[in-house]
Amino acid sequence: MSGMRRVTATMKMVAASHLHRAQAELHHPEPFAEALRGLLPIMRRLNIARHRVCAVPPVRDSRILLVVATAHRGFCGAFNTSVIRETRQWTYEQTEKRGAQLEALYAGQKGYAALKAELTPYMTPLTVGAHPSSQGTVALSGFVMDAFLTGRYDEVWIVSNRFVNTLTQETKIRRLLPFEKGMFVKKGRPPKIIIEPSDDRLITALARQWLHLELYTSLLHSAAGEHAARVMAMENATINLRRMENELTLLRNRARQAAITNELTEIVSGAESLE
Repeated sequence: MSGMRRVTATMKMVAASHLHRAQAELHHPEPFAEALRGLLPIMRRLNIARHRVCAVPPVRDSRILLVVATAHRGFCGAFNTSVIRETRQWTYEQTEKRGAQLEALYAGQKGYAALKAELTPYMTPLTVGAHPSSQGTVALSGFVMDAFLTGRYDEVWIVSNRFVNTLTQETKIRRLLPFEKGMFVKKGRPPKIIIEPSDDRLITALARQWLHLELYTSLLHSAAGEHAARVMAMENATINLRRMENELTLLRNRARQAAITNELTEIVSGAESLE
């Protein structure tokens, strides 16, 4: 029992170390996001609202790709369970109310193992490391954007946990594609900017960067939430093992004391019979 307690305590310390680094990494996309926001006047100038990346999805029979972001390992409490539960509820609503056709792109083994029989995988599950990198997210965002632009899907959504603090992670389901037109609309005339080439290729390139930013940020929050959940799970496991160890020690002492008492009773009874 004490050996298991040492293991859980060690896992808690390792997870706490990962959490400290993951919290710092949450700020990594901020310069990139600020640079993209600076390109919004260019995107408005290009009239991105007419592009496919802002097309209104069909109300019925929409083809949806759902990115399911979970952990690759367990021992993190309800972190994976909450994502799986929300995914099942959301997919049921989409299929029943909208008649949607859904496929999933799994980022993390736990979601794939639990949902692959219910939600058809688009491809083999992607392994998400303890600390997602921008370079590692390029492949994921590329698969998603290519599938959307070729017309395989009408919508792309993501379900993941958003890190709030060490004790709280919120499970969010939100649409990635097509973009909301409101994010590119601004009152007043767009600034006079000379843009070359002034065609859909530039819109597509900028849309890829926006999608990459959204996915990268989501994976960073998911990783931070996973480490926070594992810290709390291992802390609770250590406390429970310590309590169990104390209870078993008490039971053992009681059993030993009862055995000693029985032996003394037998000795006294034997001595009295000899008299």
